[in-house]
Amino acid sequence: MLASGAFITFCLNIMSALVALLTSYYAYKANRYVSSSVLWAISIGFMLLGIGLVVDAGTSLVSGRTLVQSFSDRVLTLFASVTYLTLQMVAYLIIAIGYARSTYGSQTRSAAPVALAGSAALGLYSFSILSYFVTLILLAFIVFQGVLLRSGHGGKLSGMVLLAFVLIFVAHCVLLVSVLVLGSGLFLIGTAIQFLGFLSLLIFVVRSEVVGPG
Repeated sequence: MLASGAFITFCLNIMSALVALLTSYYAYKANRYVSSSVLWAISIGFMLLGIGLVVDAGTSLVSGRTLVQSFSDRVLTLFASVTYLTLQMVAYLIIAIGYARSTYGSQTRSAAPVALAGSAALGLYSFSILSYFVTLILLAFIVFQGVLLRSGHGGKLSGMVLLAFVLIFVAHCVLLVSVLVLGSGLFLIGTAIQFLGFLSLLIFVVRSEVVGPG
């Protein structure tokens, strides 16, 4: 039986994974109409985020089902956590590159804690802090590029993309603090804000795909 906190985290991660994969799909479809490096990057990046969130949901399922983990559960949790954090960094790096290409390139159209023992626990904790810190830097860059694109092109849809990444940036600020202070409540809040950011971006790419052919 999962603890209440682990169950909520599992549900939020599954919903976020579904939204991320849908965002990837609709961004891919919209990119066929507008040929935007931002949409291309969002499609690839959110596909990786969706996969990572599924892995992270499995981690919360394994880590929350019992109070005392077996050795195999600890190894699985460690591997899944590192995989998720790595996919997250790579995903936001791809999105940051997509924004940089759209801002500085030739295009003018733009749509837009797991408890382990010994050194393994310390290594995962250090990697988590590093991962969230790097992700925050990448998200800050994405938000900055979004502000530049917003000021240059305007439009309600580009504003929705900016809002989505601002929410994701705020979410990762909260998630980083939750890792630093080991606060499960903050982690749930950060995960919920991230879900809202993903949902906002999904609404954008669905609208882009609908209006794209016109």
